[in-house]
Amino acid sequence: MAFPKNYTNVQVEIERIKTHFGERLEKPCLIVGNGPSSRQPMLSEKEIEEYVIFRMNWFFLEKEKNYGSRVDGFFWSVDNAGLRAKLAEVTRHGSYKIGAYFQPFQPSNEAALVDYDEAEFLLPSFDHWAVLAQDPTLGRFFMGRPLPTQGMQAIGFAAVLGFKDIRLSGVDMYQNVQARYAWEVSEEVRKHLKPKDWKAGYEEKHSLDRDMLFLRAVRQRYKFQLTGISNMEKLAPILDADISIPNAKRTRNDNEKFLRKDYAYVTLADGQYKFGAIALARSLALVTDKPLIVFYTDPETPVALRDVSNVILKKVDPINNPHSHGQERFDGTFTKLHVFGLHDYKRVVFIDADCVVLDNIDELFDMDGIQVAPDWGEDITPQFNSGVLALSPSEECYKKLLHGIDRHQSNDGGDQGYLNEILKDQVHILPPEYNTLKRLPVMHPNLISLSQIKVLHFVGKKPWHLKGFDPKFSLLEQKWAQFLEKEDWIKIYWDNKYELIRNRNRKKEEKRNRLSKYGPIRRLIFSKGEEWLPRFISRPADKLLRRMRIL
Repeated sequence: MAFPKNYTNVQVEIERIKTHFGERLEKPCLIVGNGPSSRQPMLSEKEIEEYVIFRMNWFFLEKEKNYGSRVDGFFWSVDNAGLRAKLAEVTRHGSYKIGAYFQPFQPSNEAALVDYDEAEFLLPSFDHWAVLAQDPTLGRFFMGRPLPTQGMQAIGFAAVLGFKDIRLSGVDMYQNVQARYAWEVSEEVRKHLKPKDWKAGYEEKHSLDRDMLFLRAVRQRYKFQLTGISNMEKLAPILDADISIPNAKRTRNDNEKFLRKDYAYVTLADGQYKFGAIALARSLALVTDKPLIVFYTDPETPVALRDVSNVILKKVDPINNPHSHGQERFDGTFTKLHVFGLHDYKRVVFIDADCVVLDNIDELFDMDGIQVAPDWGEDITPQFNSGVLALSPSEECYKKLLHGIDRHQSNDGGDQGYLNEILKDQVHILPPEYNTLKRLPVMHPNLISLSQIKVLHFVGKKPWHLKGFDPKFSLLEQKWAQFLEKEDWIKIYWDNKYELIRNRNRKKEEKRNRLSKYGPIRRLIFSKGEEWLPRFISRPADKLLRRMRIL
């Protein structure tokens, strides 16, 4: 059993810790997790001397001392008698020199007594939760389960304490499916652990979503540089970037430069995306005075948007996509690259037409470079999503993108895969609130708050597609629907009906073309099979016969 450290004045504990580090708060802080990637760096003695080094849990099981033998802070949050015994052994033998111990408890092997004799070597001892608790936003994470994991706690502790340069290694977010640690956990050590403590992946009482939300909260509230010195893919979107959300919202008229034509939002709307552009334009009109430039190649688009007051229509030439590989949904997506060629504007923000803006995002006009948000949906990936792009148009960049289409690949067949390939080292990462894919709040509710979403992005099935209904997204689709009027829904209804007719006629034409190539017997098998058999049998049979080259 462990006894929590409680205080009548937690500020005294915080001052003890600050005094302990003193001028070392000006040094870079290296936080070393125990994940497999901690094996990668080999630091020189000079580099090791430069850092304030934090280690945690069973770190001393490592086979090589890639980070030296000096540990300025050892972190653990759950008392473990076996770990205590091993720490005592490591300390006595001088294998590692531990400068301070950080834990929110007083250790004990008995139900009623603190074990002061065994804890004697755990000195000096401090409470890192006391530091985190002084910030109500971060302290709230420790009032329930799941808790942030040890690496996240160490990052939060360092940020609140005042370190401005925080570097990470081995903080892998438990993403390696084969190994939890950088070393093999021996049978002797497993005696002191539960299976959840040494098996790969997050244990039941922790989660990736919780860790990422905690880290984002830390980054929003404290100014510091966060870099990784080993490969930690899940953290890639928020390393080497300040992803803080500006606290002050820009009012619609608080800066004259934003009322001029130098700044604008941009979208691309062909086909049924014209309905998305209507909703996007109306959502923008509620939060900003900037116009929405609508690129189009489809003659129906200007007809649908002619009465939307904040829209500037701009006809553009389509840009061919050589990477779509038959994926019809990606055929025209490269046309959005024209946004990089809007040289009449100092800065623009491109937003996909299947988005709506729920809060003012004019602060994107204040930023430099190319700003994007992570591609977080069902999966948390290191790529960015191209649905929101804040940029300053440049002839050089525009030509580079156009000339590179045939030279670079797209791993998804669309503009997003291409832009991730060609701009991966030039973008700055925004918080996901600036481009929240609809699956994120549904699949990862601990990672984002609905009330803080700024741009809601309807990837996949569009809210103007009336066929099919997924109740998981009904609340989000209501947020989109609020920007449409009765007349819009009438147009959507008829457009969907015409689309069904067009698809049906296209399939009939394809069937006729196939039949015209068959002989009498094959034509009879094909036509009568569809007529006599139910669809759930005829369709698989049709595929099978075509695979066997009978049809």
